[in-house]
This record gives sequence, structure tokens and C-alpha cells, in this order.
Amino acid sequence: MNFRVVRVRRRGGTPAKSVIDLTKKAAPLAAKPKARPPEPERLDITAAPDGPSISAHLLEKHRKIENKVGKVLTDEQAEILGRIVQKAGVGHPRTLGLRLVLAASEDEHAVAWPIGQLSRALRLSGRPTEGEAVWKVAQGCRTSRYRDMAAAALALLNQKIEEEEATR
Repeated sequence: MNFRVVRVRRRGGTPAKSVIDLTKKAAPLAAKPKARPPEPERLDITAAPDGPSISAHLLEKHRKIENKVGKVLTDEQAEILGRIVQKAGVGHPRTLGLRLVLAASEDEHAVAWPIGQLSRALRLSGRPTEGEAVWKVAQGCRTSRYRDMAAAALALLNQKIEEEEATR
């Protein structure tokens, strides 16, 4: 232990008194060099060797994994989407999704499509804005179930928009 005498000046005019400070001063530690972490082993991954099929018991047409999202729309589907977009008409951009859902629920072929499928089809047909708007309305339900909701919400939103434009 190291000792040192410290002079402390007190308030009130009292004389300075010697005080012994009993703090232990440790010798400075020498900095140890940090050990480097071991480098991870590099794996050499190569292509799988040709051999028997994993699913040899399946027919060849069932062994493929098809990219359903990347499929091209049929002419009939493109025609249905064209009718839906045409029925949705022109209006405020905030109501686009509701107008598209309402138009799809009134179409005889698109009424059974899930909303997610309608959104994906709109995106595949080159209408990403419309696809995103439909996706925001709802996910995973049949469009026919949203007919009344879309009609009521569209009427309310159109009324609010007209009131906002009248106040400007």
C-alpha cells in the first residue's frame, strides 16, 4: 500500500489539517496483445455430382419446381384484368384499391379470385401501382366478400375527399 499525506483546506477559517489518504495505488498493468480470432474454415462447395434422381419414383413432370409467380398471364386473364381496370375508372389515387376490388367483385370471372392473386395478376400484367393498391386493401379473402365493404368505404372516402376539396 502506498500512503500519501494530503493537505485539505477547510471552510470557516479553521486551520489546514493533515489527512492521510490510504488509497492503494496499483502499478499500471502492461497491455496484453489481443489474440486474433481463428479464421473460419473456407468450404469449397461444388456442384452436385450427376447421379440418380432424389425423387426417382415421381414422374418427370412432377420433379420440376415451377415458379408460379413468374408465369405469364393467359389471354383470358389479361382480358379480365383489362375489364377490371376499365370498370374501376378514374378517381382519386387513394381509392384505387377499393375501386379495383369493387370492379373485380362485379366481374363474373374475377369474383372467385383471392385478393392476393388479383394483386399478383395486376403486377404481372404490367400494372404495379394497381397491384400494390389491391394488396393494401386485404389479403387472402375472396373478392366477392369485400363487395359491400368496398362499396361503403368508397362512398365514404369519396365524400371525405369532396369535403376536403370544398374547404380548400
